[in-house]
Amino acid sequence: MANSTTSKDLDVKPSGHFRVLHTADWHLGKMLGEHSREEEHLRFLKFLLEAIQKYSIEVLVIAGDVFDSANPPQSAVAQYYNFLSALFRQGGCSVVIVAGNHDSPAHLEAPRQILNALGAHVVGALSGSRADLLVPLPTPNSPQLVVAAVPFLRDRDLRRGLSGQGAAEIQQELIQGITRCYREVAEAARDWTAKGVPLLATGHLTVAGSQTSDSEREIHVGGLGAVGADCFPEAFSYVALGHLHRAQTAGKRETVCYSGSPIPLSFSEAGDRKELRVLDFAQGRLVQQFALNIPLSRRLTQIRSKRDALEISLKEFQSSSGELPGWVEVVVEDPLAGENISDVVQELVKGRDFEVIRVLGKRETPLSGMSAAGKDEGIEQLLGDPSKVFAHRLEAEPALSDEDRVALKLVFQELCNLHAEQQRGETVAGPPSNQKLGGQA
Repeated sequence: MANSTTSKDLDVKPSGHFRVLHTADWHLGKMLGEHSREEEHLRFLKFLLEAIQKYSIEVLVIAGDVFDSANPPQSAVAQYYNFLSALFRQGGCSVVIVAGNHDSPAHLEAPRQILNALGAHVVGALSGSRADLLVPLPTPNSPQLVVAAVPFLRDRDLRRGLSGQGAAEIQQELIQGITRCYREVAEAARDWTAKGVPLLATGHLTVAGSQTSDSEREIHVGGLGAVGADCFPEAFSYVALGHLHRAQTAGKRETVCYSGSPIPLSFSEAGDRKELRVLDFAQGRLVQQFALNIPLSRRLTQIRSKRDALEISLKEFQSSSGELPGWVEVVVEDPLAGENISDVVQELVKGRDFEVIRVLGKRETPLSGMSAAGKDEGIEQLLGDPSKVFAHRLEAEPALSDEDRVALKLVFQELCNLHAEQQRGETVAGPPSNQKLGGQA
């Protein structure tokens, strides 16, 4: 088992250690309502470059969802390539990148050969043999670590999808398919591990029992693809996970971890600690790991108030310090009928050192039930997510059996997948912008 340590121990890397940094879920191009997160991402990437150099990181692992969509804006694409080129110029660090469920495999892999020459290894989708997923580092001739770069595993990678299947059968096939894939990868790496080379695997999936947030998209129909941490063979010294946006260990295994997203992607993550995972390998195993906290350049806060206490609640609120003005979501639990509560709130916060970017009234309406259980989301945000609208519509049909619900969800998910594949097929990467990173052109 790896020992936990503090950031003070990072300054000098012990002799013989091979140091890896685990991150995931950047979601470049992400919007919060109509507000861009570009400036926050740029500051994170600058911090990341500095941390890699300061702490002698030799491999950066990005466990999926580099982008927020299959067809990201050009500003996000520019941030990605500017970061990779700045890292190459900085020297001393290889990169392993796998696709997540938000990414287009074709978009990520299109410049694969060029990025390979820059020390960046990209895997967008399963292809060929499992041995093709193995990346020995720093070189194949003298490896100190082998990374099993397993990308997000789509339904078609895991099962045949025969008609008439019930929920239990679908779930069994998904879990068996994921488990089989990781066992095959571990078997493919046996020649390396037999020589005492440690093996790190990536994964972009849900481990059952882990904490979720509002900003994650369901990746397998009905949530049936959640696996136990025991699906990862003991041959893996560490499993670098992506998809869930809260930093955490999975299945009570300290070597199976989510790094979480580097910035809060929704107001449900406002109080979360954002971090990177730093891993030291030596003598054929993971010898220590620890968290490196990411400074938040912009803080998100949610204020909930009754209408008659709204003015006092806003007056007493003190924005947390940050490099950028804080963003606030105000939820008024009993707005007055006919009142433009957004205008009221904006007038009350005029001249303050934060910005209210969303005002929600929670008065009961025919649409007020259209939020996922236990999650507070605006109607505008909800209507922007077809899967949640569809789930709400299913809930309104009590006569449907569980089997019918799963069948309808499966068909709906297949339609969504077809739409996403069409989008990916139409993606054309344009030239990066002139945005600068790390002081380089």
